[in-house]
Amino acid sequence: MIKIDKFLLIMVIILSFLGLVNFFSASSYFSLKNFNDSYFYFQRFFLRITLLGTILFLLGNLLAKNLFRYKKLLIFFFFLFYFSIFLGFLHPFRLSEASAFRWVNLGFISFQPSEIIKPLAILFFIFLFSGLKKFSLIQKILIFVLFSLILLLPIYFQPSLSNVLIIFTSTLIVFVNYLKSTKEIIFSGLVFLILALILVLIGNFWSYRKERFLSFLTKGKVYEEKYFQVEQSISAVSSGGLFGKGLGKSEIKIIGLPQMLTDSIFAIYAEETGFLGSLILILLFFLLISRIIFIGAKNEDWQRPFSLALSFWLFLQTFLHLSSNIGLFVPTGVVLPFFSYGPSGQLAIYFSLGLISRNE
Repeated sequence: MIKIDKFLLIMVIILSFLGLVNFFSASSYFSLKNFNDSYFYFQRFFLRITLLGTILFLLGNLLAKNLFRYKKLLIFFFFLFYFSIFLGFLHPFRLSEASAFRWVNLGFISFQPSEIIKPLAILFFIFLFSGLKKFSLIQKILIFVLFSLILLLPIYFQPSLSNVLIIFTSTLIVFVNYLKSTKEIIFSGLVFLILALILVLIGNFWSYRKERFLSFLTKGKVYEEKYFQVEQSISAVSSGGLFGKGLGKSEIKIIGLPQMLTDSIFAIYAEETGFLGSLILILLFFLLISRIIFIGAKNEDWQRPFSLALSFWLFLQTFLHLSSNIGLFVPTGVVLPFFSYGPSGQLAIYFSLGLISRNE
């Protein structure tokens, strides 16, 4: 029997509906121009994200009743998608138009394993550390570092630093949940803060990342072409004013905005709904994340670490997307939950929300 947290369900329905409306508005002109069908991308969004996402949400809700009964199955899928990450590095399975190795193309379907694996990675670490309660702190840290490196290195070399940071911090929250004292948490926090800083510094040695950061910091004076997306996004957001131009009346989607259906979807939303609409959207995300934290706080079982990890995942992903669209942070390629086109990432979110939605 399905038992769903009503507040969480309402938030998911509202955000899904807003995402549908905004995506149709953002994609209609682009679809008409390229395919002579204003519903082309909207139909894909509805079928591949909203409809399939709803099914995965309900599936997650059903699995949550006896999650550990399906432990072996979930670990199997974790390893299945982990090893599929390596397929992206092989020429026969690469997307021909993709410059990175994030996508796997099987001919009949293409997907991003590093997005799908997020909830499975969180569950894997929950299964792992729930059985290591008698291990010492040093042993736990070494095990966490070892498994994190094995998991994250292939994602790092795709390259996808944003996904590395999201997965690392999410699984770190799981790790902290299984520590025994405040001293252990503080010590572990310092260790992993140093590791995270090293990871970021090493990541900036990649030439394209250095170019992107230099372009962002100099506002396009250096590597001007890499600042174009940020500049166009800022222009769209600022032109929305207080109340916006109205649904369907975005000008930037006609002029042209790079990655406007994925990385820059918020810019179109802000242009059409204005500051007020943007504030309402931020409030909705705040309420959703707050509810997830509340669900975690009232549970003592696996839902606590999973909920806390999920809340940080959604916060970080939403923050990175919004901040890059208003010029506060360099573009990261992170999609906005419920709004952007990116089936792999969106379906992972729906499934994760389903897992914590069960209200006994």
